[in-house]
Order: sequence, then structure tokens, then C-alpha cells
Amino acid sequence: MNDTVTLLTRRADLAPASANRDNRTVEVIWSTGAPVRRRDMAGQYVERLSLAPEAVDLSRLQGASVLDAHRQSAVRDVLGSVQSAAVDGQRGTALIRFSSRPEVEPLWQDVLSGILRHVSVGYSVEEWAETTESGARVLTAVRWTPHEISLVPTPADPGAHIRMETHMTDITTPPEAQTRAAINTEIRSIARIAGLDQSWIDGQ
Repeated sequence: MNDTVTLLTRRADLAPASANRDNRTVEVIWSTGAPVRRRDMAGQYVERLSLAPEAVDLSRLQGASVLDAHRQSAVRDVLGSVQSAAVDGQRGTALIRFSSRPEVEPLWQDVLSGILRHVSVGYSVEEWAETTESGARVLTAVRWTPHEISLVPTPADPGAHIRMETHMTDITTPPEAQTRAAINTEIRSIARIAGLDQSWIDGQ
């Protein structure tokens, strides 16, 4: 199968209990590699992300911007930065730091209070491995690159983690449960990177 580079997004959850108020940092679990149902020109398929350390290129994510809903047209879209990122074979984690700019402060307070808790990772896939399971196509990203982390309003995607202070609860949602709003968010993100007309993007 030929290598492809495609912009994709997945949502995950912030961990308000892990927040450091003085440093303005909070931990994020941005992927568990859980299956997500997608569609391409050949039809529906199940996407999986390999979280083997050798499969994930973290060079772009280390020090990357934390964005407002994948927007990147102005400096004001930058809410903070990724301080560190790692994968351990089971999940992808990051420590993100929020800006101290006055306009970001309300968002930081909402993160601390648990009102804003959803993030989305934007990534490209350089190499897929295709298999078939129970008659369904399965594409596993075996060489891929996370590019940025965004604060988003939409609910968590399959495999999202909610980090608690003394324990961790895993919430897994079947791929079929993806909301229309979540799909539209992905469409808008891809359209922005592709340079499509803003009026078309706003209509999605």
C-alpha cells in the first residue's frame, strides 16, 4: 500500500485534577489508539493508531502549539504550548501549558473548574498497514506524526481518558457513537489546512 500523508483529528480529555495552577500546566491523554470508523473513496474502514514508540514521530509535537479548535490563522489562536509528549505502547500523553495572556485566562479557569475538558490531536499518517477483520477493512497507522493539540468543545472520542486524582477511569465509546458535530469539526480542520474558502468552511 502506498504511503499517504493525511490530516486527521481525534478528541481526548484534559485532566483537571492534574493541573498545576502556578505553572499553568495540565496533563492530557491524547490517544489510546482506540478504533475509529472513517470513510475514504473505497468506502468505510476502521482506523487504528499504533502507539508503539517506534511508530510515532513526536518531533513535531514536542514544543508544538496548543490551538483553539485547530485554528491557526492568527497568533490569538495559540492558547499555549506542549511542554512534553510521550507514548508508552498503550497511550499518548502530554503536558501542556496555557498562556498567561488576559484573553486566555477565562479558558484556563474553565479548565481548572472542569467546564472545558476536551482536546483534539491533529496528526498525519505516513504509512498504513491494511488488514481485514470479520469482513471489515482495518487500516492501522504504523508510521504517523502528531502535529498539534487543540482545545475543542465537542465530546471525547473513542478511547478517551478522564484522569482522576487517585485513579483513572477509561471511557470507551463505540465508533458508531461519533456525533455529527464531531465529524463536522474534523471536516473544518482538514479544510483549513487544505486552504479552502473560509465561507465554505464556516458552512460545515
